[in-house]
Amino acid sequence: MVVSSEDLYALRRKIESVDEDLLRLLEERVKLAKEIGKAKGGAFVYDPLRETEVIERLCSLTESLDPKFVSLLFREVISFCRSVQRPTRVACMGPEGSFSHEAVISFLGRFVDVVFVENPAEVFDHVSKDKVGIGVVPVENTTEGTVYSTLDAFAAAEPGISVIGEGRIPIRLVLASAEHSLLEVEEVYSHPQPFGQCRNWLYKNLPGARQIPTSSTSFAANLARTTRKSAAICGRLAAELNGLNVLDEGIEDQLYNATRFWLIGRAAVKPSERSKTSILFNVAHRPGTLFQALEPLYKAGLNLTLIQSRPLPGNPFEYFFFVDFVGDIESQNVKEALDVMKSRVERLRVLGSYPQIKKL
Repeated sequence: MVVSSEDLYALRRKIESVDEDLLRLLEERVKLAKEIGKAKGGAFVYDPLRETEVIERLCSLTESLDPKFVSLLFREVISFCRSVQRPTRVACMGPEGSFSHEAVISFLGRFVDVVFVENPAEVFDHVSKDKVGIGVVPVENTTEGTVYSTLDAFAAAEPGISVIGEGRIPIRLVLASAEHSLLEVEEVYSHPQPFGQCRNWLYKNLPGARQIPTSSTSFAANLARTTRKSAAICGRLAAELNGLNVLDEGIEDQLYNATRFWLIGRAAVKPSERSKTSILFNVAHRPGTLFQALEPLYKAGLNLTLIQSRPLPGNPFEYFFFVDFVGDIESQNVKEALDVMKSRVERLRVLGSYPQIKKL
């Protein structure tokens, strides 16, 4: 059916009217956010559990809109409303365009002030010195495993810092270059982990290209921008920020490749039935002590989602352990299990009970 110019004009006027209504409603939401900010006073404005619940509720209220669209839209609305209450400064591993940067945008939106640092230890340092309110650090990748530098940084961090949220983002890798064809690529830059994640693709498509490790995928993209006959394995955000051509995408060998991130800070997190808890502990170097330490968690029926050992500084061939489990520190069964555990270990530190930020 052909629509007349008059009918098309009328439809566009209706769209403009709806847009104006949306704008007025957004203005009203921002005003309410400012009032909430005043009511909070100087309190921390980021509430990951509340923000997740708001977005999930809105997604459940619509049948015609894609939940991903609703989630993306309201993540940015909430991010802006949070910023008018109080600016949020976030530290993550950079430079701009890194997967840690993508995680910040995914969890907190674009209306935050991002400080880029070189490694997880510097993220913890910025939070410790109150240079930022939130830090975002990678914890685990589905292909390459645990990010040990994050665990080591947490073990050395001051007790006041804790995990306040957890989220994961899919790692979709692209081959990006200033060139226009794979035939022109003679060397490839990337962080060592993406090289491992794309091993088969590189063997098949660029078997003769030199692989040059860099400190990050975003730095690799920057090098590819300024170096002829080169390319970078990086994220699409890094490719776009550096004006590179995407020669191929989805080049990771495993179909599902994701990285789990922790959001760290000083703020207390509200108890929740959907929380996870992370702990750190070490035991005496005797047979059976690890079993005895973990037994209370088993008896409490707690589901362990991670157990990882790391060398204990200053004590050769001794270790401390990181454990994640489903449950909140305020739950009675968790309290009782940790009380028993404390009597069986040399040191126990709760790293945080926190909500999981779901990306729809």
